[in-house]
Amino acid sequence: MNKPQLSIVVLTCSQCGFTMRLLDSILPYLLRRGESVELVLVDNGSVDATLDSVADWTAEHGVANLRVISAGENLGVARGRNLGLRHARGRVLMLLDNDTLADGKVFDTLLEHVTRHPECGIAAPALYSPQGELQASAKPYPGPWLKICHVLRPGRELECERRELASPHPFYVIGACQVFRRDVMEHVGALDERIFFGPEDADFCMRVRRAGYTVDYLPELHLTHDWQRATRRSPLGRLGRLHARALLRFWWRTGFGIMS
Repeated sequence: MNKPQLSIVVLTCSQCGFTMRLLDSILPYLLRRGESVELVLVDNGSVDATLDSVADWTAEHGVANLRVISAGENLGVARGRNLGLRHARGRVLMLLDNDTLADGKVFDTLLEHVTRHPECGIAAPALYSPQGELQASAKPYPGPWLKICHVLRPGRELECERRELASPHPFYVIGACQVFRRDVMEHVGALDERIFFGPEDADFCMRVRRAGYTVDYLPELHLTHDWQRATRRSPLGRLGRLHARALLRFWWRTGFGIMS
């Protein structure tokens, strides 16, 4: 069997509604592209009807290029995505959140971009909410001062964030949609599994940049992302604490921005 051109890795955990909505949106693309594209769905220990619903959906639509991997527990974002990446067979890899809506034209353009530009390490589209709100998905170094500013003035966009969103090569693009070639991942390594929930995406982009590749933000490409702010809803909850611990580790490794 020929290896697919593109492997799309989606991580889900007890979000059956979002996951099924994504599958419905990606179905025409999977059927059109056939064996040239595969979807690798990693279930991170869902306790709802996700696995049964996906199985019924697959049988109903006869989708052969969907692979479902059950982790059996919540491995966290980095470990869960790495599990999918290890099973992916494509020469180009895409990390995609389950609360997005698929757009085949955007996917094909991203695939073409990273294929035609060997200097590109990661490419990402602009992300919009279902209501048309632009998400600040191209971001600066997530340093302590930036986090403090967000706590003191929540919802306020800083000048450095506006600047990165207007840059073709921001410090990092969030993991809701990242596209990269397999050889790039083999060069810099997979996601840092010691980070349970954020900022694994910033860390990955930083390592890609350090290796001499570019991080490319393509605002002409639009993808719908119904993003969830789990840590903002409960900053002192388990996810919030894990996120804070991961940030401290990331800051220490990067010299609080000096070695970023």
